[in-house]
Amino acid sequence: MPLHTTPQCFNKGDAVEVLKTNPFTIWLPATVLRSTPCKKTRNGQIYVEFQTHYCEESSGSRREYVNAGDVRPAPPPELHRYFKVGDNAEVFYKEKGWRKGKVDDILENSMYFVLLDGVEEEIVKVEQWGLRVYRVWDDGSWLPPLEFQQMPQETFSEGMSVEVKRDKEGCYGSWHTAAIVESVGYDKFLVEYQKLNTVNGSQFLKEEVDASCIRPCPPKIQSFHQFEHLDRVDAWLNDGWWEGHITEVLGGLKYIVCLMTTEEELVFEHSMLRPRQEWVKEKWFTAREFDKTRSSSDMTLKSKGLKIRIKCSGGRSSKPKFRKGMRVEVRSDEEGYQGSWYTAVIVDSIGEHKFLVEYLTLRTEDESEPLEEKADVSDIRPCPPVIQRIDRFKMLEEVDAWYNEGWWVGLICKILDGLKYMVYFWTTNEELVFDHFTLRPHQEWIDGKWVIAFMKKSKLQVKPKLNLKRQNGVASHTNFCVGAKVEVRSDEEGYQGSWYPATIVRRLGNGKYLLQYQTLETDDETDLLSEEVDALFIRPSPPVIQQADQFRPLDEVDAWHNGGWWAGQVCKVLICSNYTVYFRTANEILEFQHSDLRPRQNWLDGEWIAAKKGMM
Repeated sequence: MPLHTTPQCFNKGDAVEVLKTNPFTIWLPATVLRSTPCKKTRNGQIYVEFQTHYCEESSGSRREYVNAGDVRPAPPPELHRYFKVGDNAEVFYKEKGWRKGKVDDILENSMYFVLLDGVEEEIVKVEQWGLRVYRVWDDGSWLPPLEFQQMPQETFSEGMSVEVKRDKEGCYGSWHTAAIVESVGYDKFLVEYQKLNTVNGSQFLKEEVDASCIRPCPPKIQSFHQFEHLDRVDAWLNDGWWEGHITEVLGGLKYIVCLMTTEEELVFEHSMLRPRQEWVKEKWFTAREFDKTRSSSDMTLKSKGLKIRIKCSGGRSSKPKFRKGMRVEVRSDEEGYQGSWYTAVIVDSIGEHKFLVEYLTLRTEDESEPLEEKADVSDIRPCPPVIQRIDRFKMLEEVDAWYNEGWWVGLICKILDGLKYMVYFWTTNEELVFDHFTLRPHQEWIDGKWVIAFMKKSKLQVKPKLNLKRQNGVASHTNFCVGAKVEVRSDEEGYQGSWYPATIVRRLGNGKYLLQYQTLETDDETDLLSEEVDALFIRPSPPVIQQADQFRPLDEVDAWHNGGWWAGQVCKVLICSNYTVYFRTANEILEFQHSDLRPRQNWLDGEWIAAKKGMM
């Protein structure tokens, strides 16, 4: 029997689903074209435009009035979801709409057989992206509840004081006090700022804001003690609170604060700062303890005239204790999968440094049961804490992307419409599109604690230089076509020997090209940097060669650091697939994990030549 939802108010532009029952029950995605009319005019019907349902006489989308009781909100995409045989699910049936069924069998490559509900028995083969949990919309909530759901409308009532995160140029990332005026959509509100005025200054600014950019006002914390170095704080500037951290404690209750979004360092008095608080799962948490953890991973050592810095490594740990039945993540070093992490359960201990694990997402070749495997303790870590990322990811933010049954670390290289992102993977030199809810903030397991990875931004502006001699194997006669993936060399002081991934946009003549970097931003951080570069500084992207075995001392490698590949030489092989790498141009030694290294290759006379051991 078809399920009907309780009628509710929808506004123009809301994403909804409409129930159809002929010849079977299916929910069709649609968009509301007009706000819900009063019942006296159209008997409580809603005017919608279907996204997958077209008019027979034309190719345009079908528009019609539908009963309000047959309309429900479109559920947000969820984090990766796995299904087992017998689970109730909804299938995106023939790219038309969502139809209820039951998982009948699990196939390879995230494919399923699903038995559909209906008078006649029908089994369809569906990919994981076309499958979702079967839920009922019941009086304003989903049953069963969503694991990840934006803050509901009723949390923000009319007149409520809130803080709004702005994304306008010049104030990006700052929080401003406002009051809720009214709801203007399923996840949007009209707010009136309490400190920001209109252009003419005659009244307070009003603005429509997405619910993901709104939070309650944090509780006041009276800070009678001095802030400490690296404490994370909010600084009052330009009528708003800006996120930052203490870089230096001055006398007279003053501090130098580095603002996170602009990377400016400004002096603030104690009274103009407040302890940073995070709104997580509808609760406020102070960030001081987290900042102390972060500061411990940024130490600087000196030895024998070399600068030695420790780079955060996703595989390092401080004697983790794994017990039977514990859920963990296991790293793969197989060719083509290096650096990816897979969820598993500890089955048993095998000796002092190995465990038998059972994967939750990988199965045996015959798909009959979950895959079990022996794993070294250096390739195992606890599952990271869930961070519910409501607001959008930022350009060049480091994330984990759910892909091919595991988590892969990458960089946000483009922000797309519809809560989608382009993610760049330096290990495979690929760019792929992901939904917001298939990404998570990248966290690193450091000395027995989880530390969230901050954005690794490079402010380097690569400047083309003319009339240079051929260097590092770049031939002046190399030609590149539009769209080609290339790497660009920098010879700026402090960046010698580094190569940055880019794409050819246009050929300009005179041996120059207009290209767009994949990991460098414009000054205003709104887009990827585009620049004219001489062909002398460009080479094709090298073929992906993943080193399945360990690197050895004196091996020539490229190390991924600050958004580019840096030529170095392995000094020492450490535990947990980590290495120290020496960079001759900078006279530095840094520590890297295996997945952040690639065998060194040189572009000579139109072909790639593997670097010999001991050659820099």
